[in-house]
Amino acid sequence: MDAHHAALLGTLVIVLAFATGSVAADQTTLTVEVVDDDGDPVGGIAVEATWEVGDETETATATTASNGKVFLDVEAGADVELTVDDETYVRNRPLSVEDASESTVELDVAQSTTATVTVIDADGNPLSDATVRLRDNDGTVDSGTTDDDGDFFTERIEHGVYDIVAVKPGYRETTTVETVANEPTETVEIERGRVTLDVAVFDDHFDPPARTSVGTVRAESGAYGAEASVTDGIASLNVPVNDEYRLVVDAEGYDTEPESVSVDESAVKTNVTISRTPTLSLTLANERVVVGETTRATVENAYDEPVAGATVEIDETTVGETNADGELAVPIEAAGEQSIVATTDELTSETVVVEGFDVDAADETGGDTSGTGAGETSGSIPGFGVGVAALALLVVAGLARRTRTE
Repeated sequence: MDAHHAALLGTLVIVLAFATGSVAADQTTLTVEVVDDDGDPVGGIAVEATWEVGDETETATATTASNGKVFLDVEAGADVELTVDDETYVRNRPLSVEDASESTVELDVAQSTTATVTVIDADGNPLSDATVRLRDNDGTVDSGTTDDDGDFFTERIEHGVYDIVAVKPGYRETTTVETVANEPTETVEIERGRVTLDVAVFDDHFDPPARTSVGTVRAESGAYGAEASVTDGIASLNVPVNDEYRLVVDAEGYDTEPESVSVDESAVKTNVTISRTPTLSLTLANERVVVGETTRATVENAYDEPVAGATVEIDETTVGETNADGELAVPIEAAGEQSIVATTDELTSETVVVEGFDVDAADETGGDTSGTGAGETSGSIPGFGVGVAALALLVVAGLARRTRTE
């Protein structure tokens, strides 16, 4: 081996030694002493340590000696959780060791048991799908729902005193205090209950939203449903307690989105918002118009408010857009029925038919011009055609002859 290769090999050995030393430096040893309720050491118990390294979970497991001690190598500086895996002893919660360093930790355990909690109603009938929670001074230890027989079976938990809480939609929450030991069976009775749910209905078209009294409100939850009319802006419902409700407003001419509300055991007041279904309406000042005249078209939204910038068409030919008042003078340039419609980017009005009337053609043929609407720009009186004018002249002439005769 030449001097160059010998130097490289020496460097590699140094690097490996340094890396090995770094790994060792990242580890620390926890001495865990396991004791029972009386403080006596417990041997033969598997103790597990878990901690996070980046996105990975690391573990170390060992079994206590007869003196209750076990040594666990863990990541130095890590937050470590200690628990036990044993048929006789258990911990309700892991023991947390923050910023782990070489030290001695006492891990207390208790005798384990399981419990069966049966939930019944006031008549003694078992209730399925009831929620059961066992709580100690530090919070919830175990929880779940009852089966078809009304039973909930706990995991292995410590012997001790617990609050047993039972509740079900439509029933009031009930808490009993029980000592749990040696696989007991506990029975909890819960009662039905109802509360008032007041739903205020607002139209959010306005700023601020305005309370409105239209339609009905339905509260739906599973197989249960209640409905009430909106009076003075409020629908008042009487609903079962401790449930989540879907609120639906049913109002003609309005678009609504269901909203949710949680109801506990106190009266609840909540708001829902609705708005009118978007529409476009078109009205004409006259339905019969002399050819060459105009009629005033008015375009409004669902709230009877003028719509500016709406496009107005006659027989699919655009004639203009409405002004700030939602109006447009529409020229009638042909005789006969013509279709007028208003549109925006999103909406189209219903078609309105106007009849164009040719006065000259009516005079030549002796046609009836009664009821013909004069145009908006001619200065003539709407609704008075040539026939009516002629009749007026005849009346005036008759009055003149009568005067001369007298």
